Amino acid sequence: MRRFIAILLALCALSLTSFAQWMPQNDSEQARRQGAERINAAKVAFFTQQLDLSVDEAQKFWPVYNEYNKEVEEVRNAIRMATMTMNNPSKKADELRAALKSYSDSQKKEAQVTEQYINKLLKILPVEKVAKVFTTEEMFRMQLLYQFRQGGPGGNAAPGQGAGNPGGNNGNRSPWQRNNNNNQK
Repeated sequence: MRRFIAILLALCALSLTSFAQWMPQNDSEQARRQGAERINAAKVAFFTQQLDLSVDEAQKFWPVYNEYNKEVEEVRNAIRMATMTMNNPSKKADELRAALKSYSDSQKKEAQVTEQYINKLLKILPVEKVAKVFTTEEMFRMQLLYQFRQGGPGGNAAPGQGAGNPGGNNGNRSPWQRNNNNNQK
């Protein structure tokens, strides 16, 4: 029951904009929104389980984590824009220098934002859980890619849900899924 409440509270706090770009462009806005909601719900559940968040921790964690994601996404957009410019063969030397500067500055900014939010998270979670936030983020991203590949073209499967099997990924575990029975202390 405690986990259910934590997941519900976290879902309310979670923004619907992250991962929207994963959805196919030819789908309707409603289909993209539903896909983003499924991914966000899976992310909340995955993080809550991996970090073993209590209801109180989840209430404090998700707003801070969502702020972090928003700021990092803005910085990563700047990095993507600079990379696109650097990869454009028609750009002149001055434009490439500016893109390199923007790329470098954005990389530094991302590190600063991460450090700032680590300090914020340390005020609300034990250090062991804060340390797991970033590895859990990477595990979720890798599992998400794995599940999209398993779901076929359109990526119909959300993490933990293989095509045709709502309880799992057709009996196969992704290489990044933990066996929680073996990891309990």
